[in-house]
Amino acid sequence: MAEDKRNQGTETDPTESDLDLETEAEDEETLLEERGRGTDQERLFVAGIGASAGGLEALGELVKHVPLDSIAFVVVQHLAPHHESFLTKLLSRTSKVQVETVTDGTVVEPNHVYVLPPNNDLGILHGVLRLIPPSGGDRPHLPIDYFFRSLAQDQGSSAIGIILSGTGTDGTLGLRAIKEAGGISFVQTPASAKYDGMPRSALASGFADFCKTPKDIGEELTRIAHQPRALALPMTPARAPQIQEQIARLFLLVRSTFGNDLSRYKASTVERRIERRMTLNRIGKLDEYVRFVQSNSAELQALYRDMLITVTNFFRDQAPFEMLKTRILPQVLDKKDGRAPIRVWVPACATGEEAYSIAICLVEFLGEQASEKRIQIFGTDVDEESIRHARRGVYPLNIELDVSPERLSRFFLKRDSEYQVSRRIRDMVVFSKQNLLRDAPFSRMDLVSCRNLLIYLQPSSQKKVLSILHYALLPSGYLMLGTSETVGDAPDLFSLVDRKTRIYSKKHVANVSTLDEILAVPGDQDRIQPGSNTRPIVSLQALADRKILEMYGPPGVLVNENLDILHFRGHTGPYVNPSPGAASFNILKLARPELHIELRRNLQEALASDKRVSAEVKFYENGKPNMLTLDIVPMQEPETKTRCLLVSFLKQEPPEEDVPPESESTEPEEHTHGAGKRVHELERELLITKEYLQSTIEDKESANEELKSANEELQSSNEELQSTNEELETSREEMQSTNEELTTVNEELQNRMTELSQSNDDLHNVLVGLDSPVIIVGMDLRIRRFTGSAERLLNLLPADVGRSISFLDAFVGGDMASRARQVIDTLSLHEEEVLCRNQRWYLLRISPYKTLDHTIRGAVASLVDIDLRKRAAALTRNVGDYADKFLGAIRHPLVMLDEKLRIVWANHSYYERYQLVPEETVGHIFPSPNDPTWKGARLRERLEHTLESGETLRDFQVAMQSSGANDGMIRLGASRVPVATDSTLLLVSIEETAAP
Repeated sequence: MAEDKRNQGTETDPTESDLDLETEAEDEETLLEERGRGTDQERLFVAGIGASAGGLEALGELVKHVPLDSIAFVVVQHLAPHHESFLTKLLSRTSKVQVETVTDGTVVEPNHVYVLPPNNDLGILHGVLRLIPPSGGDRPHLPIDYFFRSLAQDQGSSAIGIILSGTGTDGTLGLRAIKEAGGISFVQTPASAKYDGMPRSALASGFADFCKTPKDIGEELTRIAHQPRALALPMTPARAPQIQEQIARLFLLVRSTFGNDLSRYKASTVERRIERRMTLNRIGKLDEYVRFVQSNSAELQALYRDMLITVTNFFRDQAPFEMLKTRILPQVLDKKDGRAPIRVWVPACATGEEAYSIAICLVEFLGEQASEKRIQIFGTDVDEESIRHARRGVYPLNIELDVSPERLSRFFLKRDSEYQVSRRIRDMVVFSKQNLLRDAPFSRMDLVSCRNLLIYLQPSSQKKVLSILHYALLPSGYLMLGTSETVGDAPDLFSLVDRKTRIYSKKHVANVSTLDEILAVPGDQDRIQPGSNTRPIVSLQALADRKILEMYGPPGVLVNENLDILHFRGHTGPYVNPSPGAASFNILKLARPELHIELRRNLQEALASDKRVSAEVKFYENGKPNMLTLDIVPMQEPETKTRCLLVSFLKQEPPEEDVPPESESTEPEEHTHGAGKRVHELERELLITKEYLQSTIEDKESANEELKSANEELQSSNEELQSTNEELETSREEMQSTNEELTTVNEELQNRMTELSQSNDDLHNVLVGLDSPVIIVGMDLRIRRFTGSAERLLNLLPADVGRSISFLDAFVGGDMASRARQVIDTLSLHEEEVLCRNQRWYLLRISPYKTLDHTIRGAVASLVDIDLRKRAAALTRNVGDYADKFLGAIRHPLVMLDEKLRIVWANHSYYERYQLVPEETVGHIFPSPNDPTWKGARLRERLEHTLESGETLRDFQVAMQSSGANDGMIRLGASRVPVATDSTLLLVSIEETAAP
C-alpha cells in the first residue's frame, strides 16, 4: 500500500518527481563522467585478468612485467569450488608487486595483485572488492564475465580487461562491457596460449584492442600507465578553444564519411572515447591524433565505432521487463480491439538484445493468444553492422548469464558455441538503419523503449528526441527509459508511471507540433565544450538564480496569447485563486475579482502594443486595503516564436486610511480634505469603470457583428458542406464498390499465384526427374529452359538461357534452327534418328510448344537415347545373316546369345522343336527363369562362366521332366563366337537323347 501511495503521489505531482529523478540522473552521470578523471598522478587503473586452463604460466609471465604504480590487478580464474588454491603463493614467487588473496571489503590499491579465492564470484563497488557466493542452479559459472561487467560499471574508462589462456567463452561479454565503458581490452595471442578457447572467442567478438603475448601485455600496460592524457582536466581558458577546434575537425571528418553528427553527444562521452583511441595509438597530443585520423581511414572507422552507443544485453535490468508484463502490457491489451496490432519501437537497439527481450516478454504475457495477435516490433540503429548482427540473431554462450534456462530452451536454438534466437521470435522483429535525430520516426506505437541513449546526448538533443518519441506514440502509449534517464527536458510531454523502472505515459498536448517542425528543430544548439567544469558552473549559476528569484523576485504567472497560465512563479495565492466550477487555467477566471478590470485592460494593451504595461490596483485582504502594481511584460519563446506575457504582482505599502475616525480634536478643514480625497478616488474609479464598461459594450457590439457575419458564413459553408457530403457519399459508395472488386480480384490473384506456384513446383520436379535431355525454345528460337540431363549432356550453363538453338548444330549435326522453325510453321511433329558427336544414336523429337489456350509459343526439342536398341538391331541383323549362311545345315536346335544371355538368333530346328516363333524368342533370356526344365541345373552360371573365360562348355546334361518322370536327357554345348563388333556372342547347341 505504501508503494502504491508513493506511485500515486508521483503521478499527481509530476514536476517534483521529475526534478528528483533528474537530480538522481545528473548525480549518477557526473559520477560516471568523473570516474577515471583527475590528474595523471591521481588516476588509478584497475585491470581484471581472466584465466582458466593453462593460465598459470601466462599469469606468471605477466606479473613479471607489470608496471610498479598506477595499476591494481585482480586475477579471476576458474577454480574448483572445494579445493584450496595455491595461486597466490605461486604468483608471489615471480611477481614484482605484492600478491594477496581477496577478502570481502578489500580496497584496491596500486602496486597490488588480488587473487579471487575459490567458490566465489567477485564484484567491485566504488573501488572496494566484494565477495559474492555463486548463484548455483543450472546456470553456468562465469566468474570472469561477472567481474568484468562489475569492473566496467564501477571504473568506467579506468577499467582494463585481460584474457589469458583458457577454454570456453568466459570473458567475451565482459570485454564488451569494458570497451563500451571506454576501457581497454587485451587478449593473449592464441599461439602463445596453452589453451586458446578463451582468447579465440574474445578475438572473434571484435572487442579486443590488443592481441599480445603476456610479456608484451605487461610492457603495453606500463606505457599506458605513464602516458599523459591530452584532454585531462583542469582545462585552462586559453587551451579550451584549441581543444574544441580539434574536436570539431574530428566531428567534420566523421560526418563527411559516415553522415552521423557526433557534436550532439555530450562532451564527457566524446572526450573519453577520443582519449581511448589516442592511448591505443600511443599519441599524446590531440592535434597529432587529428592528423593521424586524416591520413588513416581505418582509424577513422575505429573512432566512429567507439563513439557508437552499443550498451545492451538481454533483459538488462529485470525490473522494467517485469513491470511490462504485470502492469503495462495488460493496459495496452485492454485498449486494443481484436484486429489492431501491438506495435513496439526500440530506437538505438544496437545488436538487438533489447528488441528480442521485449518480444519474448510479449510472447510470455500473451501465452496461447500470441499466435492470434499481430505483433510488430521495430528495432533501429544508426550502425549498419549492428543491424546486420541483430538480424542474424546469433549470440555467444555467455548470454546464459542474462537469460534463464527456461527462456534459453524455449526461445533459443543452441548451435555449437552459439545461441540463435528462434525463428518465431525473429519473425516478430524488423530491424532497419535509422538516425533518430534526422530520419522520420515510426508512428502509432504502443510502447517505445529508448534506454541508455539520452544520457549520452546534449540537453537540446534530448529534448528533440523526447519530442520525436512523443510524436511516435499513440495517445495511450508508454515510454521506457534507462535507469539513469528522465524526461526532465520535456515534462509537458510525459507523465511518470513508475519511478523505479523509469516508465512514462504520453501526455495530451494541446498544441501538437508537426513532424516537419520536430525534425527541423536543431539538435546541436549546445556546442561541446571540452572538460567537465562547464556543467557544474552552469548548474550552480542556475541554482543561484533560482534562489535569488525565490527570495527577492515578485510572484507572477506566465500566460499565452489565450490568457491561459503556462507557469507559476513564487507564491501567487493572494492574487490568483481557483474559483468554484469547471477547472480552468485562464488568468481572468483565477484572478481576484478586484483585479479583473485592470488586469483585462492591461493584458489587452500589452498584447496590442507589444510593450511593457504597468498599473496600480487597490484590493482588500482580510478587510484591510492593499495596493498592488500589475507589471505585464510581453515575451517570445525563442524556438517556436510563440508570444506570451509575464504578469508580475508587486505588492506596495498599504495606503493610509481615507477617512480617519472622528474625534473632538479633528478640525473641519482636515475632515473636508479627507472627504475630498476620497471623492477624487471614487471619481477616478468611476471613470475607469465607465471606460471599462464602454470598452465592454464596444467589444460586445463588435462581437455581435462578427457573430452575425460568422453565422452567415456558417450557413453558406453548411450548404457547401451538405453538397460536398452528398458527393462524398456517392464517392464512398463508388469506392466501396471498387474496393469490393479489388478484394475479389486480389483473391483471384492469390489463387492464381497459388496455382502458379504449384505448377512451377510440378514443372521443376518434372524437369529434374526427366532422364532425357529436353530443351524449350521460344518463337525467336532462343533457349528458355532445359532439363538437368540436357545440361550434363550438352554442357549447358545457366548463362546459355537466351542463346540461339543453332549452337547445338555441332553436337546434333544439321540445322537445328531450320528444323524448329519448320515445326513451328507447320505445327507438325519432327522425329529423326541422329548419330551425335559422342558417337551415340539419339531420336531427335521436335514438337510445337502450345499454351493451354492452344497458342504456339515456341518448340520443345528432346533427345531419346536409342543407341542400345540401334546397335542391338544391327547386331541381330548381322548375326542372323552369318548364322543362316554357315549354320543352316545343322539339324539339332541352336541359339546364339549376347552378353546378357538374351537370344539374338535361333535356327529353324529350335523353333520347330519348341514350337516357338521369332517374335517370342529373340530378345528373351535363355534359359527362361520360368521353364521348369532348367530349374536347379545351374545352366545360367555355366553359360556366364563360358562368356567370361572363353572356356568351351561340352556335354552339359540336364534331365527332361514331364509329369514328375524323367523322359530323357538334354546335352548342351556352348562356345564363344567371334564377331566384328565390341560385343561377345555365345553359340549354344541342344541335343536330346532318350531315357535309358
